[in-house]
Amino acid sequence: MIENEFKIMLTSSQYEKLLALYDWDKTVVQTNHYYDSEDMLLSEMHITCRVREIDGAYFLQMKFPGAAEFSREELERPLKALPEVLCADELLNPRGQALPDVRRLGALTTTRSVKRFDGAEIDLDRSEYFGKTDCELEIEFTDEAAARRLLAEITEKLNIKPNSEVCTGKIRRFLEEYTRQK
Repeated sequence: MIENEFKIMLTSSQYEKLLALYDWDKTVVQTNHYYDSEDMLLSEMHITCRVREIDGAYFLQMKFPGAAEFSREELERPLKALPEVLCADELLNPRGQALPDVRRLGALTTTRSVKRFDGAEIDLDRSEYFGKTDCELEIEFTDEAAARRLLAEITEKLNIKPNSEVCTGKIRRFLEEYTRQK
């Protein structure tokens, strides 16, 4: 699956305003357990390896760079339990790259509110990791024009300057804090 999304960091105040703007379709709590090798090889390769936990179910998810700057190729398969270590041959590897064995680095727990539109979906996230809390707006889309209209509408309502708050993904923020605390 190809994942297309725009991301914007929000202040707590902007998060609360956006939360009040919509009648959300659903809210889910999910925990991402991130994995990498000792030398952080996956991070260097811009590959994300995580096990997503939702309601006691576990899913190994791997993300690889996509063709566009806002695109990632994402693969997933269910797991029976949360592993501390994943061997290279257990990883999802569609490109046949040499991947290392990886170990669990820690977890990031997100409360996600979801609102669906034609061609786009708002994922409003409040995430906690290593004692930090941050807020993020993700707009996932199959129709880029619809997503851009939705993004423009939201940034206007929240008084966010377009392109000024574009952020890195959760994995990058998680890894920066992991490295800082290590």
